[in-house]
Amino acid sequence: MAKAGGPQAALAARRAAWLAERNDPALSREALAIAARLEPLDPTPRLALARLAAEQGDLAAARTEAGAVLAEAVDQAARARAAFMLGEIARVRGERADARRLFTQVMQIEDELLAADRSDPTAARWYARARGRIAELDASEGARERARTGAEGALAMLRATAAAIGEPPVLAADIADAEVRLGALELDADQPASARRRFDEAIGRYEALAVTEKDEPHWRAVLADAWALAAEADYVRGAPDKARAAMDKALQARLRLAAHHSEEAWALAGTWRLRGALRAALGDADAAAESFGQARALAEHLAARAGAGEAPNRFLVHTLLDQADHALRCGEANLAREAADTARQHAEACASARGAGAIWFTDAAACWDRLGEVARLARAHTHAQDAFARAVEFRRMALDLAPNEAQFARGVAAALVKFGEAALEAGAHAGARAAFQESVAMRMAMLEQAPNDVTAMRALAAALERIGLAAHAGGDRDTARAAWEDELALADRIFGDEDTIESLRFRAIVDSHLAGLGGAYAETHRSAALAGFDELAKAGVLTEREAALRKRLWGA
Repeated sequence: MAKAGGPQAALAARRAAWLAERNDPALSREALAIAARLEPLDPTPRLALARLAAEQGDLAAARTEAGAVLAEAVDQAARARAAFMLGEIARVRGERADARRLFTQVMQIEDELLAADRSDPTAARWYARARGRIAELDASEGARERARTGAEGALAMLRATAAAIGEPPVLAADIADAEVRLGALELDADQPASARRRFDEAIGRYEALAVTEKDEPHWRAVLADAWALAAEADYVRGAPDKARAAMDKALQARLRLAAHHSEEAWALAGTWRLRGALRAALGDADAAAESFGQARALAEHLAARAGAGEAPNRFLVHTLLDQADHALRCGEANLAREAADTARQHAEACASARGAGAIWFTDAAACWDRLGEVARLARAHTHAQDAFARAVEFRRMALDLAPNEAQFARGVAAALVKFGEAALEAGAHAGARAAFQESVAMRMAMLEQAPNDVTAMRALAAALERIGLAAHAGGDRDTARAAWEDELALADRIFGDEDTIESLRFRAIVDSHLAGLGGAYAETHRSAALAGFDELAKAGVLTEREAALRKRLWGA
C-alpha cells in the first residue's frame, strides 16, 4: 500500500515498518525510508530508521539519519533524541569529546523545554539520561567525584519525576539504569554495602520489566548484568555465599535469554568467564575450572561460526588465557600449556593476516608470556627464557605499528622485566642485566613525560630493583648499590612522609638489599630495614619471606 502511494501511503509505511521490525529488519528499514520520503517534515520515521540501523550495527547509516534530524528538524524534542543517538554512536566508537559535546547539547535542548514547562516528564527523563551518560564519560576519564555528582543528580531528577507522575515502565527502567550506574561508582569507591543496596533497587525494577514485557530480551540482559555487579559487591564486602548466589542468578538469566535468542550466546560465554573469575577469587577451584571450561567450549563454537572477525577471535583468545591463568594458579601445567598454546595459534594466525592491528601482536605476546610461566612452573629455565623473549619481540612489533601509544611502550618495558627475571633464574646474568637496563631506560623516558605519575614511578622502581639483583648476582656491587639507592630515592617521591604498610614494606626491602652489600652505610640500612619489618610485625602483616629476611638481618 505504501509503495502504491495515495493519501494513506505514509500511514501504511509506518504500519509495515512496525509489523516487520522484529522478523524482517531490512523490510522495516525500507518502509521507514518510504515514510520519511512521504512526510519529510516529520522527524519520527527518520529517528526510527536511525535506531533500527544502529541496532543492526550500521552505525554510518544511523549517524546519517540522526544527523539529518538534528540539523533540519523543527521539533526540539526530536532534535534532542537525535543528538542523544549521535552521542551514543560517538561513545561506542570511542570518540569521547564528540560524545560529551552531543550529550551536553541534549541537556541544553531539554533544559530549554523544561524552562517552558517544569512538569514535562519526558524532557526531565532525557535530560537525566544525558547527564548520566556524561557521568559515565567522567568516570572513564578518572574524574570520579564529578562522575558521582552527575550520577546522583540524574537519579534525583528521575526520582522527582516519579514522585510527580508515578513510575511507568519507561521511567522505572531509567531509574534502574541510574541506580546501577551510581552503584558501580560506589563499588569503585570501595563502598560495597551502599552499592549492593542500589543494585537491589535496580534488580527489583528489571525483574518487574522482564515479567511485564516477556518478549523484550533487553530486560533479562540488564538484569543479568545487575546480578553480576551485585555478586561483585557481595564479594568485596565479605559475603561469599551471597556472592555465589548472585552470580548464579546472573548466569540463570543469561541461560534463559540465550535459549530463545541465539545472539545472546556471546554474553552467556562472558558470564561463564565472570563466574569463573569470581569462583577462583573465592577459592572454589573446581567450580572456577568448570566455568572456564564452559566459557571456552561456547567461545570456540561461536568463533568458528563467526569466521575471521576480530572481536570473536579476540574473545576466544582471552577466554583461553583466562583458562590458562586458572590452571597455572592450580598448578595444572599441562592444561595451562594446552590452553595458552591454542590461544597462541589463534593470535599468531590473526597477527599474520594482512593489515593486522597492533593489538593482535600484544595478544600473541600475552600467550607467550603464559607459556613462559608454564615453563617456569616446570623449572624449565631455558624454555621459559625463550618464551619470554618471544613475548618481548611481539611487544616490540606492536610498538613499531603504533609508536605513539604509551600502552604498547609500557608493554615492552614490562615484558623486558619478565625476560630478565627468567634470564636471571637461568644464570644468564649479562642477558638479565641488559634487559633490565633497557626497561629502566624506557621507564625513565615515560616518567620524564609524566613526572608526577605515581604508576610510572612504581614501574621504574621495580625495574631498578631487578637491575640491582642482576648486578649483585654478577658480582658488581657498585652498580647494585647505585640502582637500589635510586630506588630508595623514588620511595620518597612515591610515598612522601607516609608511614603506611605499603611504604614501610617498600623501604624495608630496599634497605635490606643495601644492607647486604656491606660498606660504610650497611649498618644504617640494616637498622632502617629492621625498624620497618618490626612495624610490619606489630601490624600483623609480615609475610613468611619478610620474616626470614628479618631473621637474617638480626643475625647479621
